[in-house]
Amino acid sequence: MRRLVVIAVLALLASPLAAQDNPFKFPKNKVNAIQVSYAYAGDMQGTGERDISKDKFVTHENTTSKFFGKTTSSDSWTLFTSDYTYSADLTKKTGVKRPNVLPYMEKAYDNLDGASKARLHQNMQDMAQMITRAFGTQALTAGEKGETKTFAGEKCQEHSFAGFSVCSMEDAPAIPLHLQGDLFCVNFEETATSVKKGEPPASAFQPPPGITFQSDSNMASPDSLARGFVTYLASQQLADSLAKAKAEMAKQAPASKTSNTSNASSAEKPRELTPEEKAQQRAACEKLKNFDLGKTMADAGKSVVKEALNEAAQEKEAEAKNSAKNKIKGLFKKPHL
Repeated sequence: MRRLVVIAVLALLASPLAAQDNPFKFPKNKVNAIQVSYAYAGDMQGTGERDISKDKFVTHENTTSKFFGKTTSSDSWTLFTSDYTYSADLTKKTGVKRPNVLPYMEKAYDNLDGASKARLHQNMQDMAQMITRAFGTQALTAGEKGETKTFAGEKCQEHSFAGFSVCSMEDAPAIPLHLQGDLFCVNFEETATSVKKGEPPASAFQPPPGITFQSDSNMASPDSLARGFVTYLASQQLADSLAKAKAEMAKQAPASKTSNTSNASSAEKPRELTPEEKAQQRAACEKLKNFDLGKTMADAGKSVVKEALNEAAQEKEAEAKNSAKNKIKGLFKKPHL
């Protein structure tokens, strides 16, 4: 999934309306046209630009990141419209065109009955809490508000969700002014450096030159895919699987009992890591990020080849010694009397 889609979904799930309204309905902005510039920090360094005009928005990111001992540079361009998304790798000069699935997911959610809608929200909350506990983060549950902050001269309301902190612009909830997260040993931070209200230049929404967008064959039936995905999120099957997984986690790492509460479905907060545990976790992550998987595999291959050559040389040497012994024995045959 594209990183921007992840950001949008996180912003939606962290919204205070997510617990009641359609979580796949993109929030409406009071500001219909805006340009925002970003700076990235953490394990991903670089800059980004996001331009919005009515029902379409475009993002351009130029970043450098390091993982598994490999430094990767990325120059990507993505355009979202009401019907399609266009993603381009400006370095490789390749592009993919996909249907915008959010409207289909929004429709699929609206077609659910009341019980299924409630189960979907509960399943999503349970998944968030499991992620929170599994990675030892102290995330707030979806819908809880954080502080009101200011970035690039604009106010935003902060929400936290499963280890991610999203500060969405007050006049434009679909626009994050600050995003921070630490998951799977990857720490990243996105901060708005400038905000300019007003219609972006038309050129911002024009496809980059030299890019041919190929249709994604896996997204040929977006309606069916969205309906199947939303139905699964709302299924009793998923609810049962999550309940089983939560029970297994409770057995492996018993958490402290929470105080009595009227909300029987509220989950226990994860134990906060000690400073020593946090330091050990960060050290392990640094080792993982600096671990050169390609070099290790190449070295292992060289080692296997070297060992095979040594064995072959030893076998050849042993054969030569045996041959020499047999020749010497032939010189000292027992004489015939």
